[in-house]
Amino acid sequence: MIIPLYLLLFLVFFHSANAIAQPCWADLKASSAPRTFILAMGANTGNLKKANDDAQSFADAIQKRFQVPSSQKCVRTDVTSWGILLDFKKLQHLVQVQDTVFLYFSGHGTTKPDDNHDEQDCLDEVFVTYPSVSSITDDKFVKWVNKIKTHQIITFLDTCFASGMLRGDKGCPKRAKSKWFKRPFSQNDDSLPKPDCRVHRQLKQLKGILYAAAKEEQNAWEYPNKGGIFTYTFLEYLKAAPHADLDDIFRMTQKEVKENTKNTACQQHPQRWVTQK
Repeated sequence: MIIPLYLLLFLVFFHSANAIAQPCWADLKASSAPRTFILAMGANTGNLKKANDDAQSFADAIQKRFQVPSSQKCVRTDVTSWGILLDFKKLQHLVQVQDTVFLYFSGHGTTKPDDNHDEQDCLDEVFVTYPSVSSITDDKFVKWVNKIKTHQIITFLDTCFASGMLRGDKGCPKRAKSKWFKRPFSQNDDSLPKPDCRVHRQLKQLKGILYAAAKEEQNAWEYPNKGGIFTYTFLEYLKAAPHADLDDIFRMTQKEVKENTKNTACQQHPQRWVTQK
């Protein structure tokens, strides 16, 4: 059965409206007492099945570890680009300099031609949001995050930004699925700049600490029954090491993910970046 375009648009709008019908942090106001906020976002687009579950699992684990009140936790599944913008605007208004903010996104990534000449390979990296035709560039994400008043921002991205994005599961551990789309254009298209796979530095301008699932020139992967390899491994160590700090947990995660994916088509090396105040 073919669904008419107007009906499809209505269903997308209805789904998206319901997704943000209950606003997060609705009853909170700015406070002089230090608080911790969690915004965890997932988007099951393309062949992904566990991105939404990853967002929920991450938010629950961080809430438990840092004893965050439920009123300060927000989980968005099949998140839309405009829904993310509304949540960031709320954080920008609510969060004060003494607060801590955890941000998390799990989903597909892709690239598009750079529109402001700030990328070494002439490509902007992109979060693919719901539905798959919508997206947020790295430039927008950095801009929105950096408007939050505190410097105590910890961002986890279980997607990464590659110069050449692949898709498939050949040779992957437990037949994991790629968390990537294919490039949106042909590498043989002479009208577009050619990627050179050099690592970009745009997200180094992101305020606070960034824990990324893989190097920028690598893919990130999803276990079919467990979720993202990076998220799953990190949360397992978070549970197993209740007194370790996040950097220690990340180093254990980084070592295991790198070891488990080496010499395969799914090689994945998580990265930690810090921007000084």
